[in-house]
Amino acid sequence: MLHARRYPAMTILDVYKLLHQAVFGEGHAIPNRKAAREWLDHEAGFVVPDRASPLIESAHPDGAVVRLHLGAYLGWKGNLAGLLDAHMRSSEVVRGDATMMARHWATFASMIGAGGALVGRFEVRSVALMGRARAAEDWPSTPHSPAFITTYRPTYRVLIHDQALDLLRAQSIVVPDTLSNSD
Repeated sequence: MLHARRYPAMTILDVYKLLHQAVFGEGHAIPNRKAAREWLDHEAGFVVPDRASPLIESAHPDGAVVRLHLGAYLGWKGNLAGLLDAHMRSSEVVRGDATMMARHWATFASMIGAGGALVGRFEVRSVALMGRARAAEDWPSTPHSPAFITTYRPTYRVLIHDQALDLLRAQSIVVPDTLSNSD
């Protein structure tokens, strides 16, 4: 899992959030367009524009859902209204379900078990307990862990792959190879 390497302070809660976004997108976090615009403007007010930081990262096993990082986007002079439009459209499209989330969580749990790619990175018992608890609650959304927020200060928008591509191309922003290769 690339995210576990990229974010050493990532906790089980952050893996859960990533998988939740892969399945459900971010529609749960958008009460209405006005509130989404106000929050975007708020975050843009304190994010440092940075072309050198990653612009896009996959939030989905096959790249269907991505996180577009606000600092990099603003570094490329990205338009906030365009981002808001893409974000709103994406939130209307992604419609996961509890069964899909349970499958993703089971895949993650298998990765931390014996012989898995993430063996030793997360505690097996904690992952099992969190999976059972969240499943019983019908897989609700959750914020990042305090450690993740403090360490990485995440500011991004969750978009479907095609919305991200369209947004970046419309503004002549360099589309990362990893994004265009997952077409």
